[in-house]
Amino acid sequence: MVVGGGMAGLSCAQKLHEAGLEVVVIEKDFCGSGASGKTSGFITPDSEIELGSLLDTYGPEKAKRIWEFVISGVENIRKNIEQYGISCDYQKQDSLFVANNTSGFKSVKKEYEARRQLEYVSTLYDNTEIKKVVGGSMYTGGVRYPETFGMNSYLYCQAIKEILRTSGVTIYEQTFAKSITGHEVLTERGRITAEHIIVCADRFIPDLGALEKEIYHVQTFLGVTKPLTNEQVKKIFPEEKMMVWDTDLVYNYFRLTGDNRLLIGGGDLLYTYAHNVSNNTSRFGRRLKNYIKKKFPTIDIEMEYLWPGMLGVSKDLLPIIGLDKDNEHVFYVGAATGLPWASALGRYAAERLIHGRNEFDEDFSPRRKFVIGHRLQSLLGAPPTYALSHGIAKYL
Repeated sequence: MVVGGGMAGLSCAQKLHEAGLEVVVIEKDFCGSGASGKTSGFITPDSEIELGSLLDTYGPEKAKRIWEFVISGVENIRKNIEQYGISCDYQKQDSLFVANNTSGFKSVKKEYEARRQLEYVSTLYDNTEIKKVVGGSMYTGGVRYPETFGMNSYLYCQAIKEILRTSGVTIYEQTFAKSITGHEVLTERGRITAEHIIVCADRFIPDLGALEKEIYHVQTFLGVTKPLTNEQVKKIFPEEKMMVWDTDLVYNYFRLTGDNRLLIGGGDLLYTYAHNVSNNTSRFGRRLKNYIKKKFPTIDIEMEYLWPGMLGVSKDLLPIIGLDKDNEHVFYVGAATGLPWASALGRYAAERLIHGRNEFDEDFSPRRKFVIGHRLQSLLGAPPTYALSHGIAKYL
């Protein structure tokens, strides 16, 4: 049984079904209604933590192994889109990590050097060259790499749901898991018994009384503009459309959709680590619009849709997977910061069950050592703990 109908849960169910197992998926709302369907749709191995940080922490061999794992998530999603002809605004676009200032360029250059060391294709732009690919920008440089794409992640999740249902997977939407005991999941509709339970509920895992110190959340805001003219598009991307994000801790990001709408995302420290979802979209609409105006002064955009989103995170920005400490029948998958991570982790959980895959169990264990432990976390509270931990993970 799989609890959660987002990217991780659907990927897990797909792999289990392909192996010939009987699979039931329950989702508290509808598939893709959570973080998986509200994201920017950046399908890139980069998410909240860069390759350079992994290289510093783990060394070249393990960093590359982890990076290849995330790349497998990119390819899982791409394969499904191409194999099943999924209509989800599939946009092949290179990734571009840009620096906002001189300090940020050091991070960009570090990422470029890490990619070169591990033999990944990339291009480094200085403060002059960057203007050729991001026109009129105020950026001081960037690193670019291929084999990435954007998509409408909600449409993707809905399509995979229908593919699974058609092939025989049982999916119950609007079915909330209230608790898990032994082999049994208690829902508002009744009890479901399964030999194995894989919980892919991301930031909602603590609501089940598990991993309450290990998984928290961050909030971001996203918006899309009305369609841009071809002239406006050329002012942003003189050569090719790309998926762009910057070097700030609470970063901004943007890409173009298939109908030339600019999708923009970002946040600030006041809301990023807040306990509850903020619906102050008007404030963030102004912030996102001002960000684009600052970077592209000659372009006037009009925001058409705005929405908040939350995603689960760990203290070191790597995922959390592992058996329940008191129930060997339950395996958790959470804090998958990015759709490729979620896809790869969902399949990993399935393969662990099918044939004992375990090479990342220790690396992503909830019992691994974090910079801020439980005792200090209890004194600081969750928002300061995660803000400090993330700053350390990314920049120290």
